[in-house]
Amino acid sequence: MTKTLPLVRLSSINPFLLELRRRGLDAAGLLRSMNLPTEIPASPEIFSVSSLIYELVERTADIADDRFFGFGIGRQLDLTKWDPARSAAERSRTIGGVLARFTVKAEEHSSASQFYLHISGKRSTFGLRRVRRPSIPLGQNDAFYLGFMSQMLTNSLRDQWDARECLFRVVDPDCVPAGDYGFRIAKGNRRGIQIAFPTSWLFVPNGHLRPDVRDEPALESGMPVSLIESVRIALRPHLSDADLTVDRAAKICGYDRRRLSRWLREAGTTLSKEIAKLRAEMAEHDLTHTDRRIADIAQSVGFKDPTTFSRAFRNWTGQSPQECRRAHTSPK
Repeated sequence: MTKTLPLVRLSSINPFLLELRRRGLDAAGLLRSMNLPTEIPASPEIFSVSSLIYELVERTADIADDRFFGFGIGRQLDLTKWDPARSAAERSRTIGGVLARFTVKAEEHSSASQFYLHISGKRSTFGLRRVRRPSIPLGQNDAFYLGFMSQMLTNSLRDQWDARECLFRVVDPDCVPAGDYGFRIAKGNRRGIQIAFPTSWLFVPNGHLRPDVRDEPALESGMPVSLIESVRIALRPHLSDADLTVDRAAKICGYDRRRLSRWLREAGTTLSKEIAKLRAEMAEHDLTHTDRRIADIAQSVGFKDPTTFSRAFRNWTGQSPQECRRAHTSPK
């Protein structure tokens, strides 16, 4: 089994940030406090460690002062603009096909959780299981998933949808306005959510199927697959922190330091080496591609003292920061 960190596409936070903006609320302070970009990220190729995304979603509800914030976003999410849901809805002939195709496509967007479809006699379960148990209850995260998963079912089943036939399990039922939708809600656990429903629904024709569309080859997933690559993605936003110790780095990655250190040793590296490599790469890039002051570059990679940074940079590259910049700008 390939070891990697639980990652989520950073663009998955866009619906929450856009809704705060629509309400006239500013999330910039929250984003800065979490070392995340203050501009709403557009690129689907940027990933972040899942614990950071989970925490951000929970805290956006605090900013909005709305305990149903996550559910409302999930319920109103435009599923035609999200590839896993759009592809599943447009290319599946039955509800079972919609859910099965969705569970496969969704893996391209997160290595932190897995959707599943479990069939058992007259009752089936559509759910999400997180690969690691979160350290905090994810009430808003669960409510968001319940919102868009129930939307998928209601859109596909249409007049055959009956909320009374379903049982929803989430970690915090108080985050879902169950009475407004006729949902039956039970308390679940931190590892994910479940929707139990009649197996007979899986054979209902999907009204969203486009008859002119043929199955397309599976897309290559952009999800990072190696442990080292995922560790680098998790640590990169924190390089400016002068107190980025091995213990803190492991916490950012969401793993016990000893376990993560053992995995990295097996891969031929250590947390200390990866932090140094990342800082060296960022510093060298800024020295050769920008005109930023060396003191500012030093701070951006975690050094309060430019002299200490210069010594470290020479150890990393064999050059001083000034020599690196001159070599890049000198005529060939």
